[in-house]
Amino acid sequence: MGEVSSSIGKRFCRQLSRYLLDTTVLIAHLRGEPDVTQLFFDLLAKGSRLGICCVNVAEVERGLRPQERKRAKDLIERLEYFDTTRAAARRAGIYQARLQRQGLTLHTPDAIVAGTARAHGAILITDNLSDFPMSDIVVEELPSE
Repeated sequence: MGEVSSSIGKRFCRQLSRYLLDTTVLIAHLRGEPDVTQLFFDLLAKGSRLGICCVNVAEVERGLRPQERKRAKDLIERLEYFDTTRAAARRAGIYQARLQRQGLTLHTPDAIVAGTARAHGAILITDNLSDFPMSDIVVEELPSE
């Protein structure tokens, strides 16, 4: 990953906002990516709220290595939990239908994450920008290595 002090890291930290963390970001933190961990600290120091949703919890649980279990549980407990509301679920279906008409496939977990971010007015942080082509949510990508 690039330095967190890069322009993207600074752009994240200028705003006091809600952030919904995509599973890729959570895994990077759990696996010790220093730039991701620093980004978390920078956002929290600015008073921003970091959150997860049901999809993140399920995906993290599915992919955990045994030695990561306690650390992952502690992380999940500390982050704000954004409920996947009825409005978020409806929006997820709308995203999938729109993209299907364009010949694109949007996987249900990604659609739910995006719908949840929109329902909570959260900025979505991901390491897979191509998974979130929606124009009505703010999506920020981690700098690549």
